[in-house]
Amino acid sequence: MTPTLEILIPAGNSEAGLSKTIASLAAQTDRNFQVLIGENFAPADRHRAEISAAGIPVRRVTAPFELKRLELWNWLHSQTCGDWLKLLLPGDILRPGYVSLLRQRIQEKSGAQLMRCDAELKTEWGVETVRAPFNDSAITAAQVGDYFPARVDWICRTANIAYNRNAWLAAGGYCTQLPGFASLNLNVTLALHHGMENIAETLVDVESADRLPLNESRGERVNLTLELWLILRQARNYCLAAKVPWRCRWPWRRALAARLGHW
Repeated sequence: MTPTLEILIPAGNSEAGLSKTIASLAAQTDRNFQVLIGENFAPADRHRAEISAAGIPVRRVTAPFELKRLELWNWLHSQTCGDWLKLLLPGDILRPGYVSLLRQRIQEKSGAQLMRCDAELKTEWGVETVRAPFNDSAITAAQVGDYFPARVDWICRTANIAYNRNAWLAAGGYCTQLPGFASLNLNVTLALHHGMENIAETLVDVESADRLPLNESRGERVNLTLELWLILRQARNYCLAAKVPWRCRWPWRRALAARLGHW
């Protein structure tokens, strides 16, 4: 049986960038997927109609009360029914071949749990392409330590990542206690447990590529360096327990270097 793919869009309280995101779904060459829009008191009837008009199954769910960003992401995942999940934030754009190549790799690699592709980021300094620091089509869990935490950018985002639903559930979802680096934390956890498939093509565009959010919400400051250090410590402890190679001897120095932009 062919695994199903479900694309999750947390609408939040704003529609900023949502139209471009929806248009990128309608432009997919392979429309054999479904869409789940999660609202946080943000009506999305018009966008739901646009997706349906393209022949793509779409559902809309509304949170029972207003949720914070990561709470909405986790709640939205709990409403899914697809075998594979792809979180797509408003403003992120999938290039037309994304779904086709992703589904092809899922069918070829039946045991895969985590997949990434390259992404193009539009920053205030210009366009930047984020590629994996290796040329292989896949790396094992034991190889993750060869490239992380020496590099962080290739594995720290949601835009270019898809995962098996059961793997996401087993990982516990996005950690609300690490709001600045929740995506990095989840991606590293999944990679250390399952390895990672890599599609070495630029298939995602991120319209606004702030390196990291400074706040979870107004009035909630986050300590990004401390979060990075905690993620590195968690990863190190897991590797020691699972006897997975770990080469980072100075996690605090690594965390500080990453925060200063030396990825």
